[in-house]
Amino acid sequence: MTSNVYVLYHIRPEGDLLIAGFYTSEEQAQAAIERLTSKQGFSAFPDCFEINTYELDTDLFPDGFDPDEEEDEEHHHDAESTDESVH
Repeated sequence: MTSNVYVLYHIRPEGDLLIAGFYTSEEQAQAAIERLTSKQGFSAFPDCFEINTYELDTDLFPDGFDPDEEEDEEHHHDAESTDESVH
């Protein structure tokens, strides 16, 4: 049986990324969004939350990486690459 972690990001339009939390289920991450949307810093951008799922005990780059090539979009998080957006 594999276990996942659900990472809640808040990504402002200018690309500033904040990791808002780590959760054991998507439901827990969704509940965090409900709690956080009215809080200072988040309330100005309530639609900028994103939940990404990662499998625990898994190497994201088992063969390493070439620093001269573009980053692997599936395993690197930035404002342009998302697994699941929450609006």
